Amino acid sequence: MSINTQSARQQSESDVRHAARDLARAVEALRRDGDDSPDLRRLVQDTQRIAEDLDLLFGPESPVTALSVTPDVIPDGDYPPGFFADAEDEGVGRHR
Repeated sequence: MSINTQSARQQSESDVRHAARDLARAVEALRRDGDDSPDLRRLVQDTQRIAEDLDLLFGPESPVTALSVTPDVIPDGDYPPGFFADAEDEGVGRHR
């Protein structure tokens, strides 16, 4: 599998998992606010099955923990004098 194909597959997996989580949140809101009908119970089960099928297809989703994410630290100090010298060229700031 080429890098582009692998990257596209990873993006597709990410997109479908994101959509499944959005669906699960929406269905949970319906369950919380709606009446307990057979159709709603079936929708809840179908949504759970989608998440399970995604795990079967792609493997279990790796949990993101706070320890695995390291925030970028931006120093709180003065920038070098020429740091923003060409900022006008970025479309931000003054125009001549």
